[in-house]
Amino acid sequence: MAKTHTLDQWDQRLIQGFVMPGVPEDTRALLVTALGALGCEAEYGVTLLRVPLHVPRPTRVQGEQWLRQILHLSQRLTRVSAEVEVAVQSYLGALALVDQRRDVATPSGIPLATDDWSARFDATPGTWWPTAGAIMIEREPIEIWLRRAGYAYRHTVTMGLPDHLESLDQTLSFILHALRTLPPGGVLTRDALAISLLTLSTEIEGDLVPHHLHDLDTRHVGLITGITAMLRLTPPMGAKISADVAWSRGELSRVQATAVDQQERHGGTTRPLSESKGGNWAGQLVAEWENIIAVLEGLQAELESPNTATHPQGQRI
Repeated sequence: MAKTHTLDQWDQRLIQGFVMPGVPEDTRALLVTALGALGCEAEYGVTLLRVPLHVPRPTRVQGEQWLRQILHLSQRLTRVSAEVEVAVQSYLGALALVDQRRDVATPSGIPLATDDWSARFDATPGTWWPTAGAIMIEREPIEIWLRRAGYAYRHTVTMGLPDHLESLDQTLSFILHALRTLPPGGVLTRDALAISLLTLSTEIEGDLVPHHLHDLDTRHVGLITGITAMLRLTPPMGAKISADVAWSRGELSRVQATAVDQQERHGGTTRPLSESKGGNWAGQLVAEWENIIAVLEGLQAELESPNTATHPQGQRI
């Protein structure tokens, strides 16, 4: 007998969750369709981002396939995000019209945007989803996993991929959490529904897409540009791990120089912090780079070991 996974049946929640008297059916259908597409991409994306957990020793081919899938996901999310934004604004406009009609038909002094049932518990509108109680899973940093697949550590880091991938993971997990906890229609107040939809839209169209999928400027590239650039590099280009170790030692030297004199002339190694906090930040950064170098040197020793396996193209993995 097949098991019923009620947790993942968020699509059924969408069908019922946005039923609201006075909102046209086509407006609701537009929102359900857009959020349904977003939910499917989020479900796929969360699974895709867990691949490194299950493939700890990737080949170059596996690393490339994974990057291409992330690239295509990012491109689709750009389109789906725009569709969600249009659908949300359309739905919010319909909710506003409902309130305007009730303003005319209802005597003053009655709270129009408060549902009697939910007001018994909390009259302050908020998002419908509870705080997610996610448990962090220890795993190898994605830049080290890609290094195992033959991609230069310094390229992955300078492209900003680790931060972008972390934000992508967090946002997609948040979307799934929101969809899985959507209450049935009639439970939420119109205010709570509006705030929740605005929050969802802002997380995607206002943050994920412009700050992590697309470029902020020529110096701060997003996932789409970063992955495209990395895929254009042929395997021999900068793939030597010894070059990554040397580059990391150079970064450590720059940070150590900053920690000594606490001056901003060293550019990318400083942040706009007070002098008292700046020393703590510099010390933490020195420790981080020392740890990175130790990890890379350990990986280098592992790859250069005569017992290390090689993949079909002859590259050690």
